[in-house]
Amino acid sequence: MNQYSNNTSDIKPSFNPVKLGLRVCVTCALGLSSMSVSSAEVSASQVGGAISQSRLLTQPVSSDNDVQTRVVELHQQAQLLTGQADSSTKVTREQRMALHQKAAATQASKQQRALAQQNQVIYYDFSFYDAQTRLFEDYDYDGFYQTFSVTFDADINSSGGDVQADVFAELYLSQNGGPWIHYYSTDVFTLNADSSFDDYEVLTTLATGYQTDHYDVLIDLYELGYADPVATISSDELDSLYALPLESSDRDAVYVEEVYVEEAHGGALGWLSLSLLGTFAWIRRSLMNKK
Repeated sequence: MNQYSNNTSDIKPSFNPVKLGLRVCVTCALGLSSMSVSSAEVSASQVGGAISQSRLLTQPVSSDNDVQTRVVELHQQAQLLTGQADSSTKVTREQRMALHQKAAATQASKQQRALAQQNQVIYYDFSFYDAQTRLFEDYDYDGFYQTFSVTFDADINSSGGDVQADVFAELYLSQNGGPWIHYYSTDVFTLNADSSFDDYEVLTTLATGYQTDHYDVLIDLYELGYADPVATISSDELDSLYALPLESSDRDAVYVEEVYVEEAHGGALGWLSLSLLGTFAWIRRSLMNKK
């Protein structure tokens, strides 16, 4: 590098294959970077009248404005599917867990578990470090929101240094202490030990079928290929997942105040009113004159 910098004044404009190669490398690197960013995005999903968008947050959040920008972008995409949500497909947590039990019995899941055990040289388990919620969009200003986000950070606990595992999460809502109803399944993503750069964010708009009430949140974390949750967190552990004031968008109508204006029209009624007023004035005047 020093040789090039010392002879800069002697270089004349010409075709330079080294520079061209560097530019190609930079372009490829940028393309791979953009592909990596887009791969963290998850397509929209609609379950049980709820429309959700999610993303893996691989970079630290520098300000509240960054969070707001992500939420606005995700919600704009989710709004495209609002009219297509089906509230008749609600599934309980027990039903969802039964599906995972059945899937884990397949030959493919057995092979995944066997491969994971071969590569596992140390013991590890999972836990949730934190989970936070935020509320967005209350059009009728009644204190109940149609859009909310859940951001959670799950970790791998081990004594053997950096450990990675492929996982996914199931998210549930409970209306005022009722049964847990499934509303979103994440894509498979990779946890890196106790890294703080693998938070997962789910933005949800309740389209139809959710009464105006308070809802608790529960998150089940699954390791790929296994039947049972490896970690669970809910409103029992965190206040941030407790009693969210929510309602579906069909109950969050914008209130428009209507103004009625009475107009006086001529005609028979108009002349009748004037006649009555005139008669009343004449009677009053007559009574005053008698005094």
